[in-house]
Amino acid sequence: MRIKISHTKSGSGNDNNEYLNTIDNVQKYMANYCFTVPFLPGGIELAKKWNQENIVNNKEHDEVFSEAGISREQVWIQHLPQGDFAVASYETDNPEKSFKVLATSNKPWAVKFREHLNKAHGLDIAQSSMQLNEAAVNWEE
Repeated sequence: MRIKISHTKSGSGNDNNEYLNTIDNVQKYMANYCFTVPFLPGGIELAKKWNQENIVNNKEHDEVFSEAGISREQVWIQHLPQGDFAVASYETDNPEKSFKVLATSNKPWAVKFREHLNKAHGLDIAQSSMQLNEAAVNWEE
């Protein structure tokens, strides 16, 4: 069995900063799964408050995201003429499983997370079927 996990230090853009760990015959790669969600009016303020109160140093958040197979979460606010959007990035090896856990978990934090998504974004992940992204471009040098 060989496990190959490749990591690149953020922002380096330099092959010298890539390092590789190997253990026999299985390859495992984490996907950087990105998606956007529009904010409802007042949603940005709700999201900032939610993040401080429910994500930062919160073991319940960490437990739910761990069960969902998410090892890293990043969210940016993008201001466009069409409105404001959350641009989210989850590191996961199985985005479909990740969204299923977030949509169906009965853990109190997950229930509150779904309520927050509905208030800040008008998104009900428990009732709507979130389809995975369709690849349009996959270019690399």
